[in-house]
Amino acid sequence: MKKIVSILLVAVLLLGSLAGCGGGGGKSDAATLSPEATGVALSNGVSVELGDYVLGGETELTVAKQPVEENKDEGYKIEAYDFKLGDMTELSDFITLRIPYDTAYCEDGQDPAKCVGAKYKNETTGEWEDVLFEVDAAANELIIYTDHLSTFGVFHFKNEGQRSAKITNIYTDFTGIDQQQAMETLREYVAGGGADGEEAAGLAAQLLTGYNGFLGGVAGAAGETGFATDLTGTILNMASIGSPTFDTALADSAYKKLNKLGKVAAAVKIGSVMLSTEKTDADTLGLYKDTAMLALSYAESAAWGLAASGLFIFDYTISNLFEQGLAMKMDKINEVYAFFNDEYVSKDRQGFEWTARSLKDWRQVLIDIAEANPNEADAKAAVEEEIERYARVFWTLTSGDMDVVVSEMEKSSKGSATIPNATEAEIKALIGGYKAQLYERLYPVTQSVSTYMQRKAEAAYLDALNEVKAFFNQTITFNIVENIPDGEKSQYDGYALRFAPLSENAVKESWSGTMKGMGGASTNFTLLGYVQAGCPKELRLFKPGDDPESDEPELAVGFKLSTPVTEVKIGGAPTFDELVGSYEDGTMTITSVFISDTLRAELEKPASSEDSGKSSGGDGFLDSITDELNEQYAGCDIADVLLGLEEQIGVAKESPFTLSKTGENVGILPLNDSPGNVTYDPTSGILKFNMNDAELKSSMSGELRAGYNGDKSGVVLSGELKMTALFPESDFYVMLKLDGSKSLKP
Repeated sequence: MKKIVSILLVAVLLLGSLAGCGGGGGKSDAATLSPEATGVALSNGVSVELGDYVLGGETELTVAKQPVEENKDEGYKIEAYDFKLGDMTELSDFITLRIPYDTAYCEDGQDPAKCVGAKYKNETTGEWEDVLFEVDAAANELIIYTDHLSTFGVFHFKNEGQRSAKITNIYTDFTGIDQQQAMETLREYVAGGGADGEEAAGLAAQLLTGYNGFLGGVAGAAGETGFATDLTGTILNMASIGSPTFDTALADSAYKKLNKLGKVAAAVKIGSVMLSTEKTDADTLGLYKDTAMLALSYAESAAWGLAASGLFIFDYTISNLFEQGLAMKMDKINEVYAFFNDEYVSKDRQGFEWTARSLKDWRQVLIDIAEANPNEADAKAAVEEEIERYARVFWTLTSGDMDVVVSEMEKSSKGSATIPNATEAEIKALIGGYKAQLYERLYPVTQSVSTYMQRKAEAAYLDALNEVKAFFNQTITFNIVENIPDGEKSQYDGYALRFAPLSENAVKESWSGTMKGMGGASTNFTLLGYVQAGCPKELRLFKPGDDPESDEPELAVGFKLSTPVTEVKIGGAPTFDELVGSYEDGTMTITSVFISDTLRAELEKPASSEDSGKSSGGDGFLDSITDELNEQYAGCDIADVLLGLEEQIGVAKESPFTLSKTGENVGILPLNDSPGNVTYDPTSGILKFNMNDAELKSSMSGELRAGYNGDKSGVVLSGELKMTALFPESDFYVMLKLDGSKSLKP
């Protein structure tokens, strides 16, 4: 699959530690909250709303303002509040915090609503991390949604660009994502059986460069125009496996992380549409359900797949079930029976054990059922079964146990009560009446759970975005090593070096240095910094005294960026003539095998009677390929061969090869009797390999690095090749490592 990202990604910055001077703190404000009083507006301007299903009894809330942190040089300040709710830290629902912000802190001409954002302090690491929030510009407040309590900070910045570069507001994303584009992303995901795709990568790129303003923020802070255009030209193909700048593993990692981000963003967008729209069309519902079920089968996306399936189930299956329950006839319910189901607790009493469920308890039961039954039919059946079971418990008690319930009811000032001597038909009627009442009581609970599931999906999106941030903020060590023969001096000592080409916005001094004899040179940079510098792909060396701005380099060496270390060797690469010859100790090792879920399912199907020989598959998906091959190779099962490749990962196989010369720095390198064309760059020591076999619809390509052995008595070739065969690359490919050496002695 040609992985070309449609809109450029990324200029994302992790916030990191912000050191600043402290300001004055404030006193703690407190209030007592309960299931009946779930919200409060405090005197310090902070408001808290817990919702109906967090507390089981009265609990003390304290909100303590922390000392203000301010860094005038960098233009930001943090006003933080520490929230405590009894001894609770992890909550069963997402609660809402409202914190006022200072509208006068930002510079003139800046929008105060775009100069503020929220984060929470990770108690373990001490770092500020992203949290779900919105800005209420009319009220000058930040609205924070969280399912845990900690210290939450309002971050004020002097200008919008700084906020955009350091604070993630996913609700801005949802406003910017086009619903149709989100649908196309999910269709590609479902149609591909979970395979990575260009729609998802493109959507992620837009999120990183557009809606959240990361790219605009960096450009604004740098005071540069045309920054996006410059950066677009340098990293458009970053996530392409065939990128000339990034090695295969780095490009593949970038593509996978972008795809995860894009798929989650699309699902969360459609989820928000479902919650805000009274009626969603059948195509959208079906696609959303298929997306959720597919995501559940992948470890990397199971968390948001579970949230998505839960939202679908509650919004369109469980809610319908409870709406039907509202229409049930509600006969008069026996008082003792209702008291037992809704209020009675048998704690510290002998006999049977029973705790009547509160609405909070029922809410958790419904969540647990949905998470254990992601299929809507199973979830609906499980809910009905649990409600029926719960409603029948009272009628399984002995008469003595029923008398205990009556006694406790009378002690609770519920008045006198009697237990009906009911027939089975009467019991059925009483159960039906109670279920009707329960459906009515629980209907608002289902709406709460729908919102809760959407919040969980939003939190999963935030996690995916932070993964991408961490990816682009990883540090790369770049080493330049000169190959110096024993007893000889450095050829490039004192030479100036520079990465090239650099973008107009790159600080050239940061991408320049000097070779230091035997020590070579070394530097560190982040992947983000590398991208912002224009993704330079070669290293240029200039003679001492030459001007890198105007003089031609003495040497230019190409390289592919890899993480966490990239090493470039200069000088001493073998000539092509030295490489020509036989590599009798050659080995080939499978390092990884990719088989898409769609192809794997077909390969694992039992042989069909319609297939010739032992051909796998039964629906014609593989027949056109495997039947012909099976006949040619005497019944060899191609499915077994392909699936068996995974068992060979890491096993080195003898594979002698011979390199022959056909022209200056070009030649032929046959592998498994299939000739491959090679082109050699004696400056970098890179041998590019490419082979195509039309008969088997196969190809193999990659790069081998050439070098001398320790005493220069021989040469070595080593590198990674990518092989496709029979099927499109989106369904199947194999990564191979080729190694070999030959003596230079006559």
